[in-house]
Amino acid sequence: MQSTKMTLRSWWSCTAMLLLCAGLVAMPPAQAATNTDKDAAIADMQRKLDESLLAIKALSERVRELEAKQTSAAAAAPAATAANAATTAAPAQRLEATEQRVTQLEKADASRKSADSGLPLHGFADVGAGTHNPINSALKGFYVGNLDFYMAPRLGDRTRALFELNTEVGSNGTVGIDLERAQIGYQFSDETTLWLGRFHTPYGYINTALHHGSWVNNSLRRPRFLQFEDNGGIMPAHTVGLWASGTQHAGEGKLLYDVYGGNSQQIVGGGLDMRNAGSPQFNLAAGGRIAYQFNSGKLEGLTLGLHALTARIEADRPVSITRLRVYGGYADYDTDQWENIAEIYVFSNADLGGSSGSHRSNAGFVQFGYRLPWGVPYARFERAVLEQSDSYFAALDGGGSYSRAALGLRFDVDLRSALKLELANTRATDRARDQYGEGLVQYAIRF
Repeated sequence: MQSTKMTLRSWWSCTAMLLLCAGLVAMPPAQAATNTDKDAAIADMQRKLDESLLAIKALSERVRELEAKQTSAAAAAPAATAANAATTAAPAQRLEATEQRVTQLEKADASRKSADSGLPLHGFADVGAGTHNPINSALKGFYVGNLDFYMAPRLGDRTRALFELNTEVGSNGTVGIDLERAQIGYQFSDETTLWLGRFHTPYGYINTALHHGSWVNNSLRRPRFLQFEDNGGIMPAHTVGLWASGTQHAGEGKLLYDVYGGNSQQIVGGGLDMRNAGSPQFNLAAGGRIAYQFNSGKLEGLTLGLHALTARIEADRPVSITRLRVYGGYADYDTDQWENIAEIYVFSNADLGGSSGSHRSNAGFVQFGYRLPWGVPYARFERAVLEQSDSYFAALDGGGSYSRAALGLRFDVDLRSALKLELANTRATDRARDQYGEGLVQYAIRF
């Protein structure tokens, strides 16, 4: 602050002296003037001197005004921070959630000017307890969730990178480390970025908007059928391959698009494997997503999209080959007050290794959340009707049909930690035909 004040004073002082000198230099020589000319010259000198003094006075007042504003801004900063903690927890939360969207990462990276500005490192962790484990319903009591590290190295004006390293606790209590995302990209323009590596498969809304850090998500957990692969999800949440994404201004909003291709996943031991190192016989998984985001008017905050993907999935038990075809749509209404999300998935799978033919299944959820200064209450209903004669779902541990209704509450303890509570009722409708209630608590942080 002191150096800023000295800079302002020095600059304005130099300017004032220049104005004064300019006035004196412009005065006519006294020896070359007559008495009348001398009087006129003196009057002119007096006028210029008065003007210079007035300019100096105005500049001095301006310096004092700027110094006062800087002092006021510095004093107000701690107060603003404290106020934000009490009244803007929800907008801060939304900012963090949207920060995990790849499209917004591109925008943030586009503004970076330094080619060597360090390694931004973000961390997330969560712990909790429940009448049932939120992922493994057969377990009860206290649990340790994820310890997630999220890195976005700043490599230059065009080169992008994103890495996510997650420490997870399995159903048997063992700790494993997964490289959830490892992608390097090049931004050709504000409208197009090309990524290569392992990324979140761009379908629906939450799979790319909300990553493995639990703090980012307002709800305590994802819908069951959209859990990540090693948590019993039935969708290929990750893809290893090539991904083009971008935005294009259209009317009063933006057109969002994603196109990708990569290794077809494989079902190993009841879960989907991403084939990080490739496969003996390359099979292509491909898909895309297109959406429109309204940025003004009554629909501001609404995003509507369509998505589709296809892959050739081989399973080890029972041995099978399935042509996976999934398509659907989603809607996201994200404002300062509301976070409403709906997604629908339709499966039209074909048995390539047997004679069972084609199978149709569906899954979806709807979630409503209302943002308050201290947190977010939410309600969600989810349902999956999965045909058990489909070899794809038969090979997945999480491939059973179910329905779940949940009421939850996120309480923002401060800007970096949140306490979440959820009451849910889950009903399995085909394999186990079981029904159970859940009471869950989770403490999630970011750092």
